[in-house]
Amino acid sequence: MAKLFHEVLVSYDIENNRQRTRLFRALKDISLVPIQKSVFWGHLNQAEERAVERLLKKYCATGDRAFIARIDLSSQIAERNSVGYLASEFPSTPVRFHVL
Repeated sequence: MAKLFHEVLVSYDIENNRQRTRLFRALKDISLVPIQKSVFWGHLNQAEERAVERLLKKYCATGDRAFIARIDLSSQIAERNSVGYLASEFPSTPVRFHVL
């Protein structure tokens, strides 16, 4: 059975300050967590992954770089393969809030 949510890492190197700021805000709106200045982590469903791909294409100009990758960072952090990060910062299941 396919997983509904996948853990992803998004990274970008965008030269234009305005475009970089817009992408940063858009990724936060999708519920991704900034773990460094231009690196985001979180759990996304397939539709959200496609939305991130569209955002990267929208805000990246010629010469800019970006990627989205499915990963398993939550288990890597738990195995102490990091410096300065706590396992609690990377839960293995998505945190979701619903507006009623």
